[in-house]
Amino acid sequence: MNRVKTALEKKGISLHQSDEADKWLISKGAEAVTFSDCTMVMHTNVSASGFFEELIHYGQIRSGRTVVGDIENNILMEIEAKERLLKYRISYGITDFETEVLTAGLEYYKIELEKMRKVGE
Repeated sequence: MNRVKTALEKKGISLHQSDEADKWLISKGAEAVTFSDCTMVMHTNVSASGFFEELIHYGQIRSGRTVVGDIENNILMEIEAKERLLKYRISYGITDFETEVLTAGLEYYKIELEKMRKVGE
């Protein structure tokens, strides 16, 4: 992860990690947040899945796929990120516990997407 962090910083991406950032992230129930295509906040002890999921979200933002206020789109991007993390979990060094959490999160978002689509019918 340190090599990836260094590469991000070389690209001009501001990666904030501090005790204060940790407190803010905990209050939001998150390990990491991407604010824009140049600013990320990560917990100082971010897990492998939290780190790589945020990189996936960063790529989604950079590609212009995020739409502010489009909840269905946000759910689809969460599903995409979790599916990718699970597919490459060994390469990313994701633990068995993190795999269980990701699987539960994936199922949650799939159910939410289904509910949303039923309401829109």
